[in-house]
Amino acid sequence: TMSAQKQRERQQQAYQEQLRQIQHQREQKMREKLQQLKAEYLSAYSLPLNYPAKVTSVIDDDDNSGGTNKSKNDSIRTSKEFINARLLEAGLPLGGGAPSKLTLGDHSVAAQRFISDLEGTGCYDSVQVHIGNDQDNNDDDDASPEQQQMFDVTVRLKEKRWYKIYMGGGVNSDDLSSLGTSGGASTGNAFGGGAGTALGALPKLQFESSLSASNLTGFADMSTALYSVDQTGASSFRFTHDRPLCSWLPKQSTLYDWLMPQDPRLVGDKSIEEQKTNDDIDEMQVLMGDDAQYALGGGSHVTLGVHALCLEQDFESTRSSKEFTRSIGVRLANHCRGASRGPGIGGPNKPSTSPPETMAGPYFFLDWNTCLRDTLPRRHSEFPFALDCSSDVAKQAGTAFKHSLTGGMYLNGSLTDDRYAPTMGYDAHLVGEVAGPPGDAGFWKLKGGGAFHFPLELLQMMTLGIESNDGTEEDETSASVMGLTLHSSVNFGIARPLTFNGLCSNLGGIPFSDRFYSGGPGQLRGFLPAGIGPRATKGGSSTPGGDSLGGDMFYTSTLAASIPFPSYFETLRQNGGRLFGFANAGTCVSVDPSVGFGSLSACSRIMNSSRIAVGGGVSMGTPMGRFELTYAVPMRYGPKDARKHVQMGFGFSFG
Repeated sequence: TMSAQKQRERQQQAYQEQLRQIQHQREQKMREKLQQLKAEYLSAYSLPLNYPAKVTSVIDDDDNSGGTNKSKNDSIRTSKEFINARLLEAGLPLGGGAPSKLTLGDHSVAAQRFISDLEGTGCYDSVQVHIGNDQDNNDDDDASPEQQQMFDVTVRLKEKRWYKIYMGGGVNSDDLSSLGTSGGASTGNAFGGGAGTALGALPKLQFESSLSASNLTGFADMSTALYSVDQTGASSFRFTHDRPLCSWLPKQSTLYDWLMPQDPRLVGDKSIEEQKTNDDIDEMQVLMGDDAQYALGGGSHVTLGVHALCLEQDFESTRSSKEFTRSIGVRLANHCRGASRGPGIGGPNKPSTSPPETMAGPYFFLDWNTCLRDTLPRRHSEFPFALDCSSDVAKQAGTAFKHSLTGGMYLNGSLTDDRYAPTMGYDAHLVGEVAGPPGDAGFWKLKGGGAFHFPLELLQMMTLGIESNDGTEEDETSASVMGLTLHSSVNFGIARPLTFNGLCSNLGGIPFSDRFYSGGPGQLRGFLPAGIGPRATKGGSSTPGGDSLGGDMFYTSTLAASIPFPSYFETLRQNGGRLFGFANAGTCVSVDPSVGFGSLSACSRIMNSSRIAVGGGVSMGTPMGRFELTYAVPMRYGPKDARKHVQMGFGFSFG
């Protein structure tokens, strides 16, 4: 009897415990539901915002003493008009905007977009956006009832010092440029950097010293002078000055008014109200206040900058020569380069003077450039008055003047899930260049390419349905394709000489530094940089197989499949390390100018000269770029091709 009673007590206690758990779960679900409803209500709540926004210093708000605030606000270098333009372009509906359409959640997203954009200029240590009214402003009797019901936007800035000095080590970002395939930085490229050298085995280490000045005009401008010496002794000096185009213009000019966002308080004036119904006016205000009107990358982002370059580059390992370049140019682009846009290249402590592949987000540009280029053939080690190079290289010795106009775009991984280790999305770039009078060289050149990444898991979800997994065989199928991604990429380039009716001499054809070179990790694996393509019959002692002369047409294509590292390598797996297998093909040829690329003979030559290699490797996205280690087996190659099975390199794209 006592045992039965204890058993009933235990059952009753267990039953009461179950009731408490059920009640606790109900209360928890109710609290979560209330929190969700509260969050939905707050996110859907619209706040009409005043225009213009207030611009203060972070230090000002920490110091709450009476009149000190105003005096410190006057010392802020940043233009208040510039800040309000960036707020509008980020999608924050100042001046009323569209209160029926944009909610508090939309305001938060737009404010975060504005903060990220402004911090990316490299001119600010901290950017804060506060929405709310001060008590003093609420008691303002002069304000209209509509203004009293609107909320103030306050931007608090912590500006960096106007100057920065850096001395230390780094890597040559020109060596990381894997998208292009020209002869190198000696082309006097628009960016003060490489024209896209073939990706080398490893980037060169270099000593750097730089002086940069930021936000001198109040428009988040950036000026940088950088001197570097790499491990081979080659030195370079680069200068860049980037600032918004609107900062160059007088405020009363038509172009300034066209670039800068319209004052939102002027939207829906009386002349329009007399012609439109109330519904039409509301719809117009919605369109003007929407972020489609003030998209990121608007007028205040367009930059006009100047750049200069003095650079020595060593090509003795590929074409028995060195080149010394002095160039100057002007660039129009969709956003400023900034001091920290190139991760690992610019970094938080030094400025960025890197190629466009390092920019954050899509980069569109138009560049005018002039340069003087000295080609210095290799001298014989025993007979200093004799040349140790091929006759083709010797013909281009001396000084040449180049005058060119370049334009293009780089998506820079903005449409992929990960810039340096993509598994989904696509990337593309396209660059065109025309060189002509008064320069010695005349030609037009077009290069571009794209990459596509498709996870098989997404294909399974599209085929079977996202909610189809029910613990049956589909789970096993899902596990078998989990993380498997297919990759494909194609890159191409075409160049043709132009004489401009004899105004350009074009001695020896297109200069070597403006031709295409192919090979190397990230581009055509299994071959060395400049390892395929036209070669001289013989070269110097540094190029026994013949000097690489470059081509006026190239293509490379890659098909690959990758999977994450096994769970045993947890650290590599968490850091985005992947195993991949690949097959790549490509060629680099010269076609007679009198023969079109579409002719049967040209197509036959391109196909017959194509090289093929297969292999596998490991890749990982790092702050400095994409790192990969590969083993490749060339399946089709020529007798003079420079092949290499094991390769390691860095780059900015899948390749």
